[in-house]
Amino acid sequence: MADLLSSARLGLALSGGGPRGLAHIGVIKALDAYGLKPDFIAGTSAGSIVGAMLAAGMNWREMRAIAASIFWPELFDGKNLERFCAQHLPATFAELRYPFVAIAGEWPSRRMVILREGDLPSAISASCALPGVRRPVQRDGLSLLDGGIACPLPAEPVRDMGATYVIASDVLGISSVLRAVGVEPTTPTVRRFFPHHYRQALDAADILISPAIPLVGMLPVGRGLDAVIAAGEAATYAVLDRQRQLRLQQTA
Repeated sequence: MADLLSSARLGLALSGGGPRGLAHIGVIKALDAYGLKPDFIAGTSAGSIVGAMLAAGMNWREMRAIAASIFWPELFDGKNLERFCAQHLPATFAELRYPFVAIAGEWPSRRMVILREGDLPSAISASCALPGVRRPVQRDGLSLLDGGIACPLPAEPVRDMGATYVIASDVLGISSVLRAVGVEPTTPTVRRFFPHHYRQALDAADILISPAIPLVGMLPVGRGLDAVIAAGEAATYAVLDRQRQLRLQQTA
């Protein structure tokens, strides 16, 4: 697969989804096994946490070790999240190794705000500020809440960064539920019934990965954590294997 995408500028879009976002680690693990290294990364909410770790140069093992040390219900408290970022991530976007953006939503307009420069912890905090749970984060003169209110799956923003081929990891569950009952979410007929911002994401993505994530509660540690990561890994292998076979058939 890597040789088939050798000329592409690869973008990785990571959805929100709370602790389900840990499945993104499995997606990254499988991409790495395929030799696929994203050139651009965009993350919403939990996806912004994993995306920032990837952009900082962490591998999936390092991410898994950090995830195992977190009490997830407390992480999404603003101060705890910023402390987490200060401990594990660079202070600014400029210090990241790879281009990365975090997605937030302006309140009350719900307009998408793309955060790409300046202080990194406050950007991730804004991207993860769940409505009704936390107050809006004040940044750049704006009141910002969780990016899921504006762009839950940032495939379009990562393409706008310069990606020519976009892999989107959707852990929100919409696509996996449809596939479980034999419905392909990327077909035009089905796509019509999605919210506008989700349709935009599907249109911008070349590959959609939608892990079937097990129910592990709000504290996915130990075997629960590994089950979530394994779900992301398995879904990615399945999609990439299918794409490789299709491309080989086209070039035969």
